[in-house]
Amino acid sequence: MSANQQYYQFQASARGLASVADVEALVDIMSPVYQRLLSNWLPASRSALIYEVACGPGIMLRHLQRQGYTQLAGSDSSAAQIELAQAGGLKVDLADSIAQLKGHPDERWDCLIAIDFIEHLPKDVLVEFLAQARRTLKKGGCLIMRAPNGDSPLVGRNLFNDITHYWAYTSIATSALLKMSRFSRAAFADESLASIERHRWLKVPLMKMSQFLLRFLLRSATREQVDFLGSSLYIAAWK
Repeated sequence: MSANQQYYQFQASARGLASVADVEALVDIMSPVYQRLLSNWLPASRSALIYEVACGPGIMLRHLQRQGYTQLAGSDSSAAQIELAQAGGLKVDLADSIAQLKGHPDERWDCLIAIDFIEHLPKDVLVEFLAQARRTLKKGGCLIMRAPNGDSPLVGRNLFNDITHYWAYTSIATSALLKMSRFSRAAFADESLASIERHRWLKVPLMKMSQFLLRFLLRSATREQVDFLGSSLYIAAWK
């Protein structure tokens, strides 16, 4: 077993996820963030067909269940994480997600989700994944991703916290990759503001002012315009 494979198998226990209750506790933390960030990107219909690649223990899929989505599926190559997902009642498979996606028919899915996935892929595999994602999405369907934010001065806090990460992509590089893969348009966001849970009435305006000042200082010092400062970048691409 390679070092990468060993690390994948260890991930669930390393994150303190030993039971369905542990996963649900993490869903409780992440659901408000996902709700604020993704509600305008996800399909309006609760019966939309949604598939998550590298679904892990099912944090995103459980969030979608809570939002009323009923047609959910996914896969992951980690047996430990798939066991946790299945124990929570999710319909997920132990499989290589890209290989499984290749077996899906054209225009099957309304939405594909890949959270913390593309940074694990060599560049040629990433290009293949984007091609398969577009092929299997319905017209107007959306691919939603999260990855280390190559635009951010804090990217190392995400990129280097996992030995299986290959690379981080900027919004410019990601836009180019998506255009090359024939997606019609893309949108970006980071979770800095969305992750604030308590006292939002005070903390959100303070963070907005702080981000404005930081962007101004970065622009003045480097002539670089940094729109997304969080260590993770959320990406939506429509077919």
